[in-house]
Amino acid sequence: MLSRSLSASFVVLASLLAFAPPVAAQTGRDLLQPEPRAAVRAERLDLVDEPGMLPVRVRSAERVSTTGGVVGIAQPATEIYSYDDDSFENAVVLVDDLSDEVLFEMEFAQRFTLSGPGAIQWAEACIVRSEDDTDPDVNFWLTLYGDAEGVPAGQVERYTVAARISQPDRYTCFRLADDLVGQQLPSGHVWVALSWLRGTPPENTKLLAIDRDSTAGRRAFRARAEEGDAWEVWQQDPNPGVYGIRLAVNHPDPMPDPEPEPEPDPDPNPDPPTDEGYTDCVPETTPLVFDGGYNVRMCYETSQGTVGDGKAGIWASGESGLLWFFNRDNAEVLIKVLNGCKINNHRWVFVAPVTDLAFNLYVTDGVDTWSHRNRQGVTASTRSDNEAFPCNN
Repeated sequence: MLSRSLSASFVVLASLLAFAPPVAAQTGRDLLQPEPRAAVRAERLDLVDEPGMLPVRVRSAERVSTTGGVVGIAQPATEIYSYDDDSFENAVVLVDDLSDEVLFEMEFAQRFTLSGPGAIQWAEACIVRSEDDTDPDVNFWLTLYGDAEGVPAGQVERYTVAARISQPDRYTCFRLADDLVGQQLPSGHVWVALSWLRGTPPENTKLLAIDRDSTAGRRAFRARAEEGDAWEVWQQDPNPGVYGIRLAVNHPDPMPDPEPEPEPDPDPNPDPPTDEGYTDCVPETTPLVFDGGYNVRMCYETSQGTVGDGKAGIWASGESGLLWFFNRDNAEVLIKVLNGCKINNHRWVFVAPVTDLAFNLYVTDGVDTWSHRNRQGVTASTRSDNEAFPCNN
């Protein structure tokens, strides 16, 4: 069994946590109630640190994500909810207290208290692959719950995650974004839960990282003993330590400070063109911010006169990014701002649109503004400028 095979290489810190009788069968499925079982043990295991954070793909349980980890996109201030000290010493797995067998499915939840309503920017999950685990694949669910009397209740949303842990006897923390980004949460208590199935063979079951040096927040767990069984009721976890789960939430400012008066120079949006076929739209947002403070703003106009701003969120880095207009799955413009200071003492700008809509695109460094435009109904041309901005700006 997994607990026995691991006991030779880890110091086990075990505590007995009894489950209450099983809950009723899941809605929509006729499930036999399991036979009364012995107490379930939450078994803790020492582990070795693997530093760093890996971005992985996250899919909603309802739809497939087509996005990857996004960086370089202008975002409001984000509040990080985390109870650990950025280091994990233990792992936890649920086993039958009599047979020492790993249970079929297990779920661990950490409660966070949000200072106000907001939108998720990312979550982090720290997962362990044990020494005897021969399977590098990590497949689990991240589920958001409300709170009822100190345990998770009322599922808000569920997401699937597929990743890999390259080396055994390590824990790896994954940055989860994609479909999770923008998920709205109310103020107050919210539970973030991780769940996964028993591995095949059981030695390939993944574990949840534990920071035994930190004690904050409320934690709970539950399990299904075998496939087809109903979930046991949630149990509060009284053991010392916190789970390897973190959450980042954007909280809108309820009373934002007034916008400062803009400087008269430079104008980030020079006078829009007035020639026939061009649009006089003016961008209202800054979807991309590149290294060195180079801001990208873009607006478009359709042949029916609909005006909008280019949007980010598909992919971006510190030097390049994609913009879209109507559908996040359909990129419209690739833009790059490259550092050519060591070559010709200038920053270079490259733009590759794939649209025939009229648009105005601006790049500004706070001193100078570089622009590109397109006429309605004409396939936009690419453009490059290796002297777009002097490097001494």
